[in-house]
Amino acid sequence: MRKYLTISVLVFTILINVRTASTLAIAEDIKKTGIEVALQETEKEETKSNSKITLKEILKKYYQAIGGPKAWQAVDSYKFAGSMYTKETTFKTAAVFMRPDLCRLDFQAGNLYFMESFDGKIPWQMNPGRGNRAEILKGKRAKEMIDTCDFEGPLINHKQKGHKIKYLGKEKIEDRWGYVLEVQFKTGNTDTYYLDTKTFLPFMVKGKTIIQDQIVNTTINISEYIEIGDIIIAFSYEFLVDGNPSPEILKIKTIQLNSEIDDTIFKLPKRPQDMR
Repeated sequence: MRKYLTISVLVFTILINVRTASTLAIAEDIKKTGIEVALQETEKEETKSNSKITLKEILKKYYQAIGGPKAWQAVDSYKFAGSMYTKETTFKTAAVFMRPDLCRLDFQAGNLYFMESFDGKIPWQMNPGRGNRAEILKGKRAKEMIDTCDFEGPLINHKQKGHKIKYLGKEKIEDRWGYVLEVQFKTGNTDTYYLDTKTFLPFMVKGKTIIQDQIVNTTINISEYIEIGDIIIAFSYEFLVDGNPSPEILKIKTIQLNSEIDDTIFKLPKRPQDMR
């Protein structure tokens, strides 16, 4: 699943590490007792032990971590329902994904209803802020929607899809080590994925998007991986956008695999419907 950041940006357009004193004190105690040296040695050892891992090995372990080829190839569609929590309000959310690249995202808060979809050829949206009619997405927003609808995500079979991935090495984010992968999509968009060095599951994605005609930096924090059937899917996403001081949280509540789906729901100009 790629770029749920798109969801956050849509909501945002509709609505227009601080350390404590006690933490600092503990850090000082560590320095005094020499424990800090031991921690540094542990970090060096971890870096050394995994320094020779290749991109091919990382991607293979990632695929295994989310269930593996056999499990994913048995899934032709999935849909989820949940909520997007913002500072101003809560949106009911729903999404449907179908192989190879069809998807639709729905948001509702009271009478406010937003939808975005890709039917395999045309990315489009219905935005109450732009009138009650469907319109074709263009430019970077169109490319983001196309990337979002990649059924298994860009880290799987990336060469066949026309994506390019570069392994940038390891990086420590707070207390967590991650394999850093730069993903250049076929559309031209670029994101940076951080995969946990122990679980090989993504815990952060950094990229850029357009808000009000301005390119801004974005960060997605990913957590709460849960096994559904034989595959592993994240259930919690925190979205951070430069210039927006309040994070937005997407919590997935239910997921259904291989449901019967009428592919006309993806096509323009389908009228919005509640897919919960």
